[in-house]
Amino acid sequence: MSQLYASLFYQPEVTEIFSDTSMLGYMIQAEAALAQAQAQVGVIPHAVAAVITQVAKQGVDVLDQDSLAVAAGLAGNIAIPFVKQWTAAVQSVDTDAARYVHWGATSQDIIDTATILQCRAALEIIEQHLQQSYQIALHQAEQYRDQVMIGRTWLQQALPITLGHKFARWASALGRDLQRITQLKSRVLTIQLGGAVGSLASLLDQGSSVVTAFARQLDLNEPACTWHGERDRVVELAATLAIIVGNLGKMARDWSLMMQTEIAELFEPDAKGRGGSSTMPHKRNPVAAASVLAAANRVPALMCSVYQSMVQEHERSLGGWHAEWLSIPEIFQLCAGALIRTEEVLSGLQVNVDAIQRNLDMTQGLIMAEAVMMALAPEIGRLNAHHLIETACQQAIQQQRHLQDVVQELDEIKKIFSKEKIEEIFRPTTYLGNIQAQIDAVLAEAKGVAK
Repeated sequence: MSQLYASLFYQPEVTEIFSDTSMLGYMIQAEAALAQAQAQVGVIPHAVAAVITQVAKQGVDVLDQDSLAVAAGLAGNIAIPFVKQWTAAVQSVDTDAARYVHWGATSQDIIDTATILQCRAALEIIEQHLQQSYQIALHQAEQYRDQVMIGRTWLQQALPITLGHKFARWASALGRDLQRITQLKSRVLTIQLGGAVGSLASLLDQGSSVVTAFARQLDLNEPACTWHGERDRVVELAATLAIIVGNLGKMARDWSLMMQTEIAELFEPDAKGRGGSSTMPHKRNPVAAASVLAAANRVPALMCSVYQSMVQEHERSLGGWHAEWLSIPEIFQLCAGALIRTEEVLSGLQVNVDAIQRNLDMTQGLIMAEAVMMALAPEIGRLNAHHLIETACQQAIQQQRHLQDVVQELDEIKKIFSKEKIEEIFRPTTYLGNIQAQIDAVLAEAKGVAK
């Protein structure tokens, strides 16, 4: 990603986690943990593991990243030249210890495990910002639970809802995203260690013991069997991020539409230099929504690559595994960036109550047509009521009159409802269904969502 656009689409901490330097750091962490695990079960001497751990504490400074970048293109992955340099770094301290570097492992073991370590670190940041957005949306749901506004279907005015209900729906989706993250951890955050073909034959009868110790060293889950050819763990993680981005995209679509000049119900936070136009001084563009929607546009395309990578050949893929290296970091970065933008908007969203009321009144009562029809239905039947009110709506539109005035003149209605009853039916607050119960349920549900 160009640095000119990084602040628009990404989040700095997650970007750093997926940097070249950080990836190499996680690979060193995996190598050191492997040595410690093997020493614990007696595969290599403890003194050797101590030397490897000592060198690991120096971090990526023991590596030549420029030459690694060149060598990776020839080797087919970064692990092969990495292991050569890492072995040389250990050898510079202890020649005997260098003999045991990367003992029994293969390139994919180190890359996959380092990737899982990366994902765990990035997932913590995403979970933190997701939780913050969730809490803000819950607060907004409570604050605006009684603010009646128009609900829209097919981009047309439909029936009354409340702004709090819209926030509650957003919050509920974010709550489910938090649950998804919690549930996937036990499956996804798992070490990979299988050796050449997944059998760990090079470790003789100590393979299972090393796997257990390796997982404990890294505080990751232990797999029942090697998973280097079965990529569902990686796909589940990416798909969860894609769902999060999709939910954020839905929210951004909503608030950007509500920022339209003709609607003007909500506005992104105002700040100097934010949302302006290079030619039109009056503009206040939904710039945060643009960033979120761009991520929601991009991530599905990246997910296609991730899903396609599941179809692999035998015990190690030719190309499928490699495609993940491009897709997974960007999905993480786009998700984190979209979350940051959403969090900023939710915390500083500006509500135009006057515009909400204006839009609610715009159709001169037509939005209450269903309410009138359903009130009449028990008396004259639903189909008859539908026909009667549909005709009344057409008359109101043609005569440019309020629907309530037209309805009050109909003999079929006057003999059933009093003027006061008709006025009550036409009040939007009387036709909100179970919205308040739904808001209460979302707020109650929040108490059970993992913090």
